Amino acid sequence: MEIKHNPQLTSTELATLWNTYMADSMGRCILTHFKQTVEDQYIAEIIDTALQIAKNHIDTITELFHEEKIPIPQGFGVNDLNNNAPRLFGDLFYLRYIEHMGRTGLTTYALAKAISSRKDIRELYKLWYNQTEKMFDMAIDLALENGTLVKPPYIDYPKEVQFVENDKFLGHFFGKKRSLLAIEITHLGTNIEVCNVGQTILLGFSQVANSNELRQFFYRGAKIGKKQISTFLGILKDNNTSYPSTWDSLITDSLESPFSDKLMLFQANLLSAIAMADYGTAIGGSVRKDIGVIYARLMAELANYAEDGAKYMIKERWLEKPPQTHDRYKLINRKD
Repeated sequence: MEIKHNPQLTSTELATLWNTYMADSMGRCILTHFKQTVEDQYIAEIIDTALQIAKNHIDTITELFHEEKIPIPQGFGVNDLNNNAPRLFGDLFYLRYIEHMGRTGLTTYALAKAISSRKDIRELYKLWYNQTEKMFDMAIDLALENGTLVKPPYIDYPKEVQFVENDKFLGHFFGKKRSLLAIEITHLGTNIEVCNVGQTILLGFSQVANSNELRQFFYRGAKIGKKQISTFLGILKDNNTSYPSTWDSLITDSLESPFSDKLMLFQANLLSAIAMADYGTAIGGSVRKDIGVIYARLMAELANYAEDGAKYMIKERWLEKPPQTHDRYKLINRKD
């Protein structure tokens, strides 16, 4: 069936496109710094691929918003990037960052396609998913080749089909816990990696932010990440389960920030949002009651941290307002 016209964008399509523009305009700045300071030629090739994808997304959304007569978000640009700053992180972190954001992109674009209506928008997200998949595979393959990929824990294969015999399977808050399910181990391992990325980047930001208040804020975020890693590792250790190794990517002694405080704070809030989404997914996949409660507690801690970051952005007039419905009450009660 040939569709001869494109209706107005739905609220869902507008929201996902707007969010994509904001994230990729930030990503373009970060990847530009990575490209200027990377030493490993293979990682440099992946950075080039990621940078080209981000630029393509920005150009495509800009053109689409022009056609739809939608204001182009300010996002992030040359004023948020210090081209003369020395590197803040090592090459290994560059690779892990791209791997982490690639994993997030795959989830985001798959969902965006599933909830979009317009044919051109669905095709757009299909294309972006395929682009991100290629970049993600490049990062994973290189990490496998050089021996730096942090793999999820292994468990023995089941020997036979079994059925749950009683509600003790659901777990208890106190006393002896049942052994972890493979899916519960999966989420714990993944979220350790998520926290590792967040902890490293926030620790680096805490070193170079221009504002002392923000330096303390980023350091607080790094400590939250470290504490949550310990929580996840503790669950795996208590279960006598193998666990993914933690890593300490190189953070240089540079005191000159490659990025604006505004960009770094946006990245911090984005990392919190990604982690909370991952924790929400983990709650849905964790049958043991105590694990669900732990995730809920950690989500609340992240939500509080993200709220403080949003308040700072509002204070500095950095928080760009996403598309929203009209305030009918305000319109009705206007003063003519």
